[in-house]
Amino acid sequence: MSFNAGVVLRAMLCVGAVLAVSAGPAAARTTGKESFRGQIIAPAKSGTRHVVSSIVALKGVFTGVGRIVEVPNRPGDPDNVSRDNLVFPSGTMHIRSASRPPKVSLDQQTCAATVTIKQTTTVQGGTRKFRRASGTFAGTVHAWGVAARNPDGSCNVQADLLLDADAVTGRGTLSF
Repeated sequence: MSFNAGVVLRAMLCVGAVLAVSAGPAAARTTGKESFRGQIIAPAKSGTRHVVSSIVALKGVFTGVGRIVEVPNRPGDPDNVSRDNLVFPSGTMHIRSASRPPKVSLDQQTCAATVTIKQTTTVQGGTRKFRRASGTFAGTVHAWGVAARNPDGSCNVQADLLLDADAVTGRGTLSF
């Protein structure tokens, strides 16, 4: 059986071109404005904060609804830093928030607390769709809660709040 090298070469080039077109270009990085809103509900079960409900909605270059998962800080993180994961069906974003000193209002009669915290949040990668994600947000946490009482009846400001409801918002840029 004989074959024509020119025909084989053309056939290979056609197959290669079809494969290149079907594979498509590598996913381009998406960058642009982003905003988010979220909420966390966390009672202090047995004296320890325990998140029972959370939601976060992003709008901008990525639009989606997911949940906020609080994660432990890393060794060496300063006291004003907190870490969270934003979990979506398409992947997880790892975020690090640096807080400015909070503004606290406490009603000594009811032990009801209102807290406002300004934060700078950075996106530090993630999983799947957000594996290479980065970004920076200026944000605010508005928290409402009820403090426990000390044996003398005063409000215990050292312990976790008996009930804590946090509303978070932010605006910035996101790349993924």
